[in-house]
Amino acid sequence: MRKPHKIVDMKPPWSVLPHIPHGSIGWRMGEGEEVHTHFYRAFSDLLADARNDYERLNPEPPEWRGFYDRIRANPWPNER
Repeated sequence: MRKPHKIVDMKPPWSVLPHIPHGSIGWRMGEGEEVHTHFYRAFSDLLADARNDYERLNPEPPEWRGFYDRIRANPWPNER
């Protein structure tokens, strides 16, 4: 079930772990994987308006361009 705004305490991965570059294996294992997965699931769970608001408040850095679009195109499966 998609949820309205719950973005107040959710920070984008590049803000949580700025020392890990986009595309690094650090996002696929260990602490980076946990942060990335948590964000991916939470962002996928937002309603479209909330996603748009979040993206407006947290624009992607140039090296992360397309990150939000990839999640929109391939959201985390809904769990019921």
